[in-house]
Amino acid sequence: MKNYLKPLKIRNLELENNMFQAPLAGYSSAPFRELTWRLGRPGLLATEMISARAIEMKQPKQEQYLARAENEGPVAFQLWGCSESAVEYATKVCADHGADVVDLNCGCPVRKVRAAGAGSKLMEDPALIGRLVAAMRRATDIPVTIKIRVGTSPKNYNGAEVARIAESEGADLLTVHGRHTQERYSHEVRLEEVAKVVAAVKIPVIGNGDVRDGESAARMFEATGCAGVMVGRACMGAPWVFAQIAAEMTGQEWQPPEPTEMGRIMIEHYDLLVGLVGKEKAIRQSRKLGAYYTRGLKGAKHFRNSLNMMNSREELLELVAALCGLKTIDK
Repeated sequence: MKNYLKPLKIRNLELENNMFQAPLAGYSSAPFRELTWRLGRPGLLATEMISARAIEMKQPKQEQYLARAENEGPVAFQLWGCSESAVEYATKVCADHGADVVDLNCGCPVRKVRAAGAGSKLMEDPALIGRLVAAMRRATDIPVTIKIRVGTSPKNYNGAEVARIAESEGADLLTVHGRHTQERYSHEVRLEEVAKVVAAVKIPVIGNGDVRDGESAARMFEATGCAGVMVGRACMGAPWVFAQIAAEMTGQEWQPPEPTEMGRIMIEHYDLLVGLVGKEKAIRQSRKLGAYYTRGLKGAKHFRNSLNMMNSREELLELVAALCGLKTIDK
């Protein structure tokens, strides 16, 4: 397998490598990113989607989305919205909170986001995307980027058009998910359409969609000529997946964490969440996270069922220990 990993420069930002962690709603908060940086070390991390309008309205809840971990690498703060003034203001706020990159989501297919005129709905109005990018560019000198899909429908693969407009208005990089909006995540990634976006612009294009290991990452690079790859769902419950991809591309031996180590990582994730959002929210989020961390493990189904009734750290410790076949777990 050819090694496609290399350093990547975005405007004035130099990244160690060209693997990106995707923005993941409900997951990629500061604790998730801290673990991902330590265990996988992608070139660029990403926040959850952050509402530009909510930032403009100074809603207190946004502070948790804007929070950075003490021990994490370069981070892209991803905004969603359709108001030029809100996006411009929010870009400034993100930069003030330590963002290394500010990204605009133009690809989310979720109904709530689209109903607000944002996410993949923006791709139905490429000129508006151009104005939003221009607003971001006015707001800061740090890199500004966008994330798109290859098109809006089977009849409208306009990713290349959107990419050219974004580039002309000052975007430094864009990420393209290889499905159109109507496909959400159900169809095989359309690598040929990603390649068309890559060919349409001079700025770096990051390929996204079904990248889960070295083989699938290499396929994205080879089929599209992209400058880097973004990993999304595959890193949920597996913050080490970037280390796996790097090892497989360089021909090095790699083994996933043993169940006991995975359990310790899951408990650390919970502890970090408590520090960010408090005990109650950390418990609720850990119930979802546990389902991802334990994929493929023997006894995972019973663990997940029990986790849904977990209400304390002590109960979490007991459940993790039982899953790992231990009386106790030293964490």
